[in-house]
Amino acid sequence: MKIKGIKRKNTIEIFQEINIPDGQEIFIEILYENSQTSVNSESKFWKSLEKFRQEQELETAGIEPEIFADVRDSSPGREVTW
Repeated sequence: MKIKGIKRKNTIEIFQEINIPDGQEIFIEILYENSQTSVNSESKFWKSLEKFRQEQELETAGIEPEIFADVRDSSPGREVTW
């Protein structure tokens, strides 16, 4: 189960109802979003995009898989001199 919340001092406010009985022991893994753009966030985006393409029935919507072939330029780009 993944849930989202916000930390306020020593309290974490949870944005949704959790269907777990009172008194039940739970373990929490805390991940937080860094406000700076990072390679990790780019990686998350790419993984999410691939997951979306796999889960959605794009062919039913008239979108053939070939449309995504070669959409990214794999060249290293231009040389930059500082």
